[in-house]
Amino acid sequence: MKLKALLPAAMAVTTALLASCVAPYTIAQRAPVTIATANPAAIYYPVGNAICRIVNLAEADDPAKRCQAVVSEGAKANVEKVRSGEVTLGLTQSDLAYGAYRGEGPFAAIGPDKELRTIIALHRESFTVIARADSNIRNFQDLRHKRIGIGKAGAGFTFTRDVVLGYYGWNISDFNRALELGPTEQNKTLCDNDVDAIIFEAAHPDGLTQEATSECHARLVRVAGPPIDRLLAAHPYYVASVIPGGMYDGNPEDTPTFGTQTLLIASARMPDDLAYAVVKALFENFDDFRRLHPELWTLKKKDMVPSEAVMPIHPGALRYYREAGLL
Repeated sequence: MKLKALLPAAMAVTTALLASCVAPYTIAQRAPVTIATANPAAIYYPVGNAICRIVNLAEADDPAKRCQAVVSEGAKANVEKVRSGEVTLGLTQSDLAYGAYRGEGPFAAIGPDKELRTIIALHRESFTVIARADSNIRNFQDLRHKRIGIGKAGAGFTFTRDVVLGYYGWNISDFNRALELGPTEQNKTLCDNDVDAIIFEAAHPDGLTQEATSECHARLVRVAGPPIDRLLAAHPYYVASVIPGGMYDGNPEDTPTFGTQTLLIASARMPDDLAYAVVKALFENFDDFRRLHPELWTLKKKDMVPSEAVMPIHPGALRYYREAGLL
């Protein structure tokens, strides 16, 4: 059976499993270990719950390591919550982590935080552009002077979007129309012909992408060429990516793009033994962890060791990677 046919059932089963294990927690309902995720409809929330489920099973005899995923405003907010000590851990994008450690991009105003550390690397998310089939948009450069859904201000991927526009020598005013919308609203405006294309970031396979391609006959857009080659050469926190052909209706060819890696980050203030325990739990229950969400199915152990080109690895996590022969 094709992956796109399995996706709705897999997502439904996974959502039901996670919902049966944990209810949404706010920051106010603190546990000893908290992971800032996103809203419950976003990928970070089930991934954060999957991490906590494995840690709680592995550390069942130690209440000091009890873990809860908490709702948040997403990738950028998660970095800020880790910086302030509001949460123990946070899920974020590799480009935002890089900027926060060095005080660049959206963190330029508040300056660098040299105490930020990575714990583990997780799934990759692809910078994704979907266009109406009747728009004649096939490549990213075709977006100029078109009507575009650009994502809601403050979303983590909008930083990535603006970096891409810079490499093309554009800004948002180069679009004929730019609508700031959330993911579900973006799909609706595309299907209603209120925009020609939408821009977002997602781990694939993705339910909203499947909806747009099957119900609105939308097409994936190539994000490749000399500007993207220069971007990848200059920024170690971005990686080349391909959305496989046949994953979505009406899109039989591979679609080249690029993306970020999801990182679990902490502060250097996090105790070494706690960081060690989190990493050990995930690696030593690796198959069970991957089964908890479709976006985790393709993970490989070697890809979960974070790159120190983004920011330093937490000493406790580093100790596990060395003991396990992963570094």
